Amino acid sequence: MPVTPELLKPLVSSTFILDHRLSGSSLQVVAKRYLDPANPIPPSDNSAVTLLFAHGIGLTTELWLPIIKTIYKDSVNAGHKIRSIWAVDCPNHGDAHILNEEVLKDQYPSQFSLREYGAAISTFLSSGLLSSAEVSNLVGVGHSGGGGALAVAAAIACICGGVQPLFKGLICVDSPWMQDRSAKPAFEELVQVLVSMELSKPREWPDKKAAVEYLSARPPYSNFHPDVMHVLEETHFRAVSSSPDDPRVALKTSNEQEAATWNSTDDAFAAAELLEPTLKATPTHLILATRTDIWPPQVLEMLKRTVESHREQLASVAYIDASHYIPQERPYELAEAILAILNAAPGRISDDHEDSV
Repeated sequence: MPVTPELLKPLVSSTFILDHRLSGSSLQVVAKRYLDPANPIPPSDNSAVTLLFAHGIGLTTELWLPIIKTIYKDSVNAGHKIRSIWAVDCPNHGDAHILNEEVLKDQYPSQFSLREYGAAISTFLSSGLLSSAEVSNLVGVGHSGGGGALAVAAAIACICGGVQPLFKGLICVDSPWMQDRSAKPAFEELVQVLVSMELSKPREWPDKKAAVEYLSARPPYSNFHPDVMHVLEETHFRAVSSSPDDPRVALKTSNEQEAATWNSTDDAFAAAELLEPTLKATPTHLILATRTDIWPPQVLEMLKRTVESHREQLASVAYIDASHYIPQERPYELAEAILAILNAAPGRISDDHEDSV
């Protein structure tokens, strides 16, 4: 179910499909651009920022919408200039999942690495869709595994001979940087629980209302902000049948593919290996959740150690009163925190600061 103009208002969006199957990549890439027509930025203005969003497992690009709208609205009052905001679907989530469905069933039936998400972002960034002005002041914002995917894209750019860092800044929202593999057994136990929960969900519902009622009664959706749930209701599902008389719906992201992404348990540890070079090349900001009950004690302790051991290298660390699903529970506080990071930066991104929202 596509985003309607009413849901987007006052923004406009464009969707781009990058089909590289003839050049060897089996997965199509879906990128979306969001603009505010009321605040056009001339190409000659080098101070304007372009943001690139990457979502977490089980979520979709569209669920960023309340945050994107708020950033555009509040940036005007705060004196910020946002040139454009882009987002890339994980190739096995949302609209990209629908395009790639047969390939996913055939090639990724039980495991899907977020490295593929990073490669999709890299494909998008090398496609020429971004103008030189957008590329020159690009800030990545990734939630959970989306932060790791952005780090993968930055690493690919470096390997391919990039002289300048890919991003002027990187904002990771509760991304689990797991540097100590001794915590992997505890993390894998958590993943088994999450996969079991995911595979127990219905594959379809009689109609959209029934689907929303089901999800709303269960975590993590039961804690989502009403505005996020409204976007979810309008965009998260697809029709099971082409018949107008058949109202059945299913999630755009299949249960099996969400489970396959969770099953790639090494991703969080592999992404952490990119943390050191990322911190050296790019001002990196962490926005963390204060409520950490999703994590087993051993994993939580390791995550805390990782943050503390890199605190001097981090550009900033901020906390928001939420669980791991910060963008969905506290979208407006997260938008405020992102703008605070942009505001603290000479040029765009740099100075240290620590805050709690």
